[in-house]
Parts: sequence; structure tokens; C-alpha cells
Amino acid sequence: MKLVVVQTGRLRDPHVAALRDEYVKRFGRFGKLEIVEREPKGEAPMWPAGVRWRVALDERGKVYDSPAFAKQLERWSAAHGPIAFVVGEAYGHHAPTLASADAQLSLGPMVLPHQLAHLVLVEQLYRAATILAGTGYHHG
Repeated sequence: MKLVVVQTGRLRDPHVAALRDEYVKRFGRFGKLEIVEREPKGEAPMWPAGVRWRVALDERGKVYDSPAFAKQLERWSAAHGPIAFVVGEAYGHHAPTLASADAQLSLGPMVLPHQLAHLVLVEQLYRAATILAGTGYHHG
């Protein structure tokens, strides 16, 4: 499984970045999880090259519990190959990125600061990989 998480802007909190990096390292047992930090450039969508399925984090997106998200991630990966997730800025995505997404994902009904949403997403991607692999990380 190959996943790319695009963080709009840079993670400024070193504690958040360290936790994120730990989950990225752990994910290596199951595939490749790449983190890309980039600034928006005009009206161009934020998607990286080489991905075939694009998921925008958005408060109006679909909400999954962890096992259902793992199954959805497995379906997307099997059908499309590499998947990109984009975490927006503090005020959300700019229109071209949101409009060009294949799916929208919500981490829940509460709005999170974008750096925290980034960390929660990375942890949930790791959790999904462990669920699919049948390891003991997820206790749900």
C-alpha cells in the first residue's frame, strides 16, 4: 500500500511532527507512507504526481469508524493504487483541491486544528494498516 499525506503548510510544532514521524516509521511494516508539506500555489490543486485516488479531509466528508475506514482504504488501494490525502489549511482547502478530490473524509463531527487533523489522519492510516494486517494495535 502506498499513501501520501499532503500537509498544506508546514507543521510548526516539533512535538506534533515527532509523533507523526513515529507513526510514519511504524507504517513502514505495511507499505509506504510519505508526508509532503507544501504551500498552495495560486489556483493549482495540491495533489502530488503519481497518485490515482485523491481524498480531501473536510468536515463535510464521510465519517468512518476505524474498522470501516480500514476496509475502505483497502478497497481504494486495490482499485486505484497509490492514494493521496490532503489536509487543508486552518480555513480549509482552496476550491480547486476540494473540487478535484475523488472522495472527502471527515475525522468526526468536531472541527480540529489542521496540525492536529494531520496527526490524527496519520495515526488512523497506521491503525487501518494494523487492522488489515490483523495485529493487536487496534483493540476495538
